[in-house]
Amino acid sequence: MIQEIHSFKQEIDTIPVPHDKLDAIITKTVQEAGAGKRTKILRKIGYTAGAAAVACGLLLGSAALSPAMASIVSQIPVIGSVFSQIGDSGLKNVSEYGLTSAVGITKVSGGDSITINEVFYDGTRLSIGYSLETEKPMGEEYIIMRNEFTVNGTPANFSTGGNLTEITPTYHTGILEVDSPADLPDRFKLGLTLSTEDRQKKWNFAIPVAKQPGTKLIAIGHKQKSGGVELTVSDLVIGPAGMRLTYSAVSEDQDSVDYITVGATDESGHRLGSHFGGTSSQFRDGKYYSTGTELFDPLPPGTKTLTFTPHHASGKIKFDSFTVTLP
Repeated sequence: MIQEIHSFKQEIDTIPVPHDKLDAIITKTVQEAGAGKRTKILRKIGYTAGAAAVACGLLLGSAALSPAMASIVSQIPVIGSVFSQIGDSGLKNVSEYGLTSAVGITKVSGGDSITINEVFYDGTRLSIGYSLETEKPMGEEYIIMRNEFTVNGTPANFSTGGNLTEITPTYHTGILEVDSPADLPDRFKLGLTLSTEDRQKKWNFAIPVAKQPGTKLIAIGHKQKSGGVELTVSDLVIGPAGMRLTYSAVSEDQDSVDYITVGATDESGHRLGSHFGGTSSQFRDGKYYSTGTELFDPLPPGTKTLTFTPHHASGKIKFDSFTVTLP
């Protein structure tokens, strides 16, 4: 469907538009509306165009817009992909390649609405783009949104991260990153409940998720010991949205396994950006067992080797770097 939309966009770009006449009509309409009506007109345009962009994934071609219309459209934040607007390089990549899935589900709670614009899942990451519109300027209760998940109706405990970007005091766009396990099915219904920090408002969603192909799993199996920690870097999943590294650690000290991160550089010495990751640990048989992930930027073209360097936050535990040759 995305490919069809791109083809449709190209057809739109070839349509001749009488720019002079269109400019005059737009300018005249806006001027006659007056200040109060102008706001309503622009807001209505924004809602309509935003709904079309979300439902169809359609980005308006610059060739189809007159200068006056382009000026108005540029002020409407809901047009286009959230991933392409505020995402990292990986999400911008998959948005440009047409690999994200448009959702377009809106829920309202207490007069405030959240729209799930799009979702992307490929085994390296599960990312959700959304927009939030409130009746009043947003307070601190919106900065850290609570979330709960289910997978096909079964409760799921996922670690999350992300960001929220202010477009106007009453309109924000955000990305929710979900640190999901590798054994999720290729197709599933993701139940998502979002609520404000004070739990006064709640939004419930059922989001269809389909795994995108094109990822490559690389087994690593690197092991080393340091400072009483047994570290295993198990595998690497590479895709157009980024690179996901999985590792585990065992120690009698919980802090020794909970604060491990891993950095990555390519053969030219370029350090890959890391956007999301974390560890979780369990205690059994007198030891702490942790599992962790690290999400990196997409690989530069032609990369042949990667060097990984594990770190501990305390600086007291030193790990050795190791190199992986990519197939």
